[in-house]
Amino acid sequence: MTTPPVLPDVDELVTSALRAGLPDGVAVRVLWPADWVDVLPLVVARRVGGTAIDPIGLDAATVDVQAAATTRRAASTLARTARVVLLGACRVQWRGRDGYLSHGEDVSGPFELRTGEPVAGPDFFRFQATYRVTARPS
Repeated sequence: MTTPPVLPDVDELVTSALRAGLPDGVAVRVLWPADWVDVLPLVVARRVGGTAIDPIGLDAATVDVQAAATTRRAASTLARTARVVLLGACRVQWRGRDGYLSHGEDVSGPFELRTGEPVAGPDFFRFQATYRVTARPS
């Protein structure tokens, strides 16, 4: 009996696509690092929901993407750039370690976050957006 393919790691696919497409110097993580202040500009992207459309062939994930920088303009620009990079990676079917992205669309954002952790301040701005991406195994 042949083992069916395992759905790919969406976090790995999304972060690798963002790392490849964002400007040099932008840190990309799945979780907020303890030293986040030292790694700005920063994009934190991770799966926050979704479900498999086909458990052995197609995963539809909801992905939260937050962009942070020391100025509001820089954080906004980074969030909008991350959007173009992620959705563009879906359009060209970005291939990662164990699968590829096959479709992407906006759910919400990007919009500025002024509440929550880490706390916003005069030299820390954060924008959030949510996307729906589909992923297929290799």
